[in-house]
Amino acid sequence: MASATRIDRVAAKLASVRRLTWRDRWLLFQAGLLMPVLGLSLRVVSFRRTYSLLRRLAPTSDHVLPTDAETASARVLQVAHVVAMASRHTPTPNSCLHRSLALWWLLRRRGFDSHLRFGARRHQGGFEAHAWVEHNGVVVFDDLVPDRDYVRLSWQPLEHDA
Repeated sequence: MASATRIDRVAAKLASVRRLTWRDRWLLFQAGLLMPVLGLSLRVVSFRRTYSLLRRLAPTSDHVLPTDAETASARVLQVAHVVAMASRHTPTPNSCLHRSLALWWLLRRRGFDSHLRFGARRHQGGFEAHAWVEHNGVVVFDDLVPDRDYVRLSWQPLEHDA
């Protein structure tokens, strides 16, 4: 009985991938590879160097962006949805920082102006930090409401990092 449930879960996951367009399947593959690489990079070389490298690897895109804001927002949300899908199936654990860096970079690569944001809060006597992505001032695909749940931290990349 337990193996039937497992088979049903695998079948449901495969069905959700089959429903994606080929473009989004490619994005799923990229995001699935990117998050473990980001995790390793953050541990080995630091956030600052990882961020700097990502900025250099995401030059101004030659993608033709949708002209109307509604279509652009829908595509941004679709990219975020696919990145969230990939994050649930990576071979290594990932955090909001891994997911946010991946989403921010993949959006930049597609020509969408997005911003990496950070916040902090006191929670149950401790300190918690959170990372998220915004596009046109709107939080993209985050379970939390960062502006309500976290105090936004002021952060700007250093000029030589840009």
